[in-house]
Order: sequence, then C-alpha cells, then structure tokens
Amino acid sequence: MRRFAGALVPARLRGWGVGSLLVAAAAWCIAGGEARAASIWLGGEVGWEGLAVVGEVNPLQVTVENGTSIPLTGTLVAVQRVGSGWRGQATQRLEAPVVLAPGGRVQFVFPWPVEAGSEPVTILVERDGVALARATVPVRPTVEKPVAIVGAGVGDLGSGPVVFLAPEELPDDPLLLSALSRVRIAPGATVSARPEAALRAWAAYGGGEVDGLPVAATASSPSDADLRAALRLHAPRPPPVGPLLGGTSLYLLLLGFALPALSRRGGAPRAALLLALSLSFSLVYPVLYDSPQNITAVQYTLTSSSDMWFCLDTLVVVPRRGGVWEVAGWWVERVPAGEERVVAAVEWFWGGEGPRTRISLGAGQAAILWRYGPAWVEGGEEVVVGPEGTVGVHAGFAPLVAAIRAAEGDRLFVDWAEERRGEVAFSAYRLRWEQRD
Repeated sequence: MRRFAGALVPARLRGWGVGSLLVAAAAWCIAGGEARAASIWLGGEVGWEGLAVVGEVNPLQVTVENGTSIPLTGTLVAVQRVGSGWRGQATQRLEAPVVLAPGGRVQFVFPWPVEAGSEPVTILVERDGVALARATVPVRPTVEKPVAIVGAGVGDLGSGPVVFLAPEELPDDPLLLSALSRVRIAPGATVSARPEAALRAWAAYGGGEVDGLPVAATASSPSDADLRAALRLHAPRPPPVGPLLGGTSLYLLLLGFALPALSRRGGAPRAALLLALSLSFSLVYPVLYDSPQNITAVQYTLTSSSDMWFCLDTLVVVPRRGGVWEVAGWWVERVPAGEERVVAAVEWFWGGEGPRTRISLGAGQAAILWRYGPAWVEGGEEVVVGPEGTVGVHAGFAPLVAAIRAAEGDRLFVDWAEERRGEVAFSAYRLRWEQRD
C-alpha cells in the first residue's frame, strides 16, 4: 500500500504513512502527550509553508490535539468547495479515522489538489455524526511553484518563492512534491532511502528537477489527446439490432400461436413447446450482448527502469449515463491549464485495505485521474524497440508508448487485461521500459 507522509509530520513520525499514523497515534500520544485544556483542538495549513499552488497537488497538514481526560475516537473530515457559481463548482472531501489518547497530539499530511476559486478548507473531528471540533483553514493561492532547499549553503536562491526543508522533512510520496518546481539538495545533506525514491520518481516522470541527485527525466504523463483518442478502442459495443428485431418478431409470433393452443383441450403440450421457444430468446440475448456498459474505465501504468520504487498511474473514467466510480488508492483529477474540473465531487476515505477514492461524474464526461503507485517490476511480454523507435504492441498501449522516449534496442515489457464488472468495462495496460545500456 502506498504511504502518505510529508514535511509537516512530527520528527518522531516522519517517514510513516497516514495509515500507519492512524494506528500509531494513540501509542505516541500516551508516551509524549500532555493535556493543556479540557477540549479538542484542530489546526491546519494548505501548501508548502502555506503557499498553495493553483493547479497542483499541495500538502494539507492537519493537527489534532486531545485536551480531554478521555480517549478520543472519531473521524477527521476535511471539506472544500472549488470553482465559482457561474463557472460551476466541485467539492472535495476526505474522511480518516482518528484515535488519540488523553492529552495526545498528532499531525497528518494528505495530498490536496488546489484549483482557482478554492474556498477555505473546513476541518472537523466527528463522532457519530456530531462535530466535536471545527476549524477553517485559509487558502493562500499562488501560481508560481516554489523551490525547496534541503539543507543549507546552496548559493544563490534566485528571485522566486523558496521553502526550506530539513532532510527528514522530505515526503516519501512523490505526489506531495507536485507543487514544487525544483528541489535543491545541499552538499552534506543526507536523504534517507524512501524520500530519495520519491524524489527520483518525481523527476523521472517529469514532475520537476532535483539538484544534487542525478536523475534523468525519462518519461512524461500520457497526453490528454492520446488518452482520449485511445478511448475509441473501448467504446460501448452497440447492441445487435438484427438479432434483436428478429428475436422479438419470433417471440411475438410464437406467443401468438401458443395462446390459442392453451385455450383448447389437449393443446397444453404444444403450447408449452411454443412458449419454451419464445422464452429462449430472453436467455440467448443477454448472453449474446451482455449487460449494458454504463462506465468505461481504462488504467495505464508506466514504470521506468530509472525508478523501480514507483510507477505513474493514469486512469480514464467515462460514464454514459453519469454515475459514481470507486477505486482503491489516493487518486486526483488531472485538470489541464485553463480548463475546469470534470469531476463534480471527489471523496477520499479509508477502507479495509487503506485509502480509497470515490468520484461523481455527469453523463459522457471523461475524467482523467492520476497517482504514483507501486512499481511493476516483474512479468510481461518482452518487446524490443525497432529502428526509429518502432514498437509492435497492441494499439491500446499508444498513450504509454508516446509518453516515453524509447530508442532502438530498448526493451519494453507489456501486459494487458480486460474485465467486465456488471455495468463497468475495465481495461488495464501496463508498460515497463528498460533502456539499453
């Protein structure tokens, strides 16, 4: 399971994931918490040092303090409206379980998208639907990504915004680096394995540059144009009109002969035979056509040989009639510059195996979601890149092939699967790129 940690997590808990923090909060608070008031206190901040970059995923820090004399068991909730009344509004919400000992204090960091028109974030601690504490977190939007300085003594800082981090404050999830333009690691600064892997993944998939850590930006996100073009391969299959019309006519014809037979003495066997023939159509047609396809979902997974910790996942979801889609993991919508969100509502919550994402979409609207997931490091069919970068793979891999800069002799490992889940048609394409030495 992916873990969520970041710069705003206390030093004793840095490098832990949000799921681990939720379990370990009580034990840490018993050891180090100290009650100051008989109340529950909430605080928060959006963005690195309070700078919320528009159009990017920012860290949302939430601090919870239990100043009561009894254990706190509840749900942490964060809610925000994005957009404007005349351009359309969307909502985003997270729910996470909280367990705190008396006098306990804990901090969490969650990936939180910020868009133009974002209202303040409301955070609450609830129990059985009753708010025990509430706070409002302001959003200070900016359009310029800051540079993160890790350590000290890096020379000229430039003219843009800068945030200063200690090595242990680096997040271990690349998603939390999205709001930075560059990370500069000072000489002598030691970065642990997990944050270093996050930095490498962030740079390898085109997120930004890392000074002091040699990483080549070898791939990029699949483009919106390529993803939308590939959707044609997964369009809902039209119903077989010919068999439908013919079967319906036969059904009515046989039924017409069966009913008079039932009214005559001795006609029951003949009527039963005709009814069996007519009703067989209701069994054959669903097998022939399957249930109607309401939601089309296609996931693309890209793993680069320059980063064997993380992959870049892209998910395209299109409902025909509108609906709700739920998927494991923490996914965020990719919103192109100058455009608005497609997802009307997004909710992140904790299930039995960690965080999950639920989105609401209107009819025919294609939503593009993304995240960093665990790298795909084994298996797949091997394909060697030919002259001038030619690749002999299924057309469904086109968005992934276009996102890499493969050269002759490079090896690609591919895997493809399709599945029907009721009204949902789900397809998954995985590609691992190993560059030639």
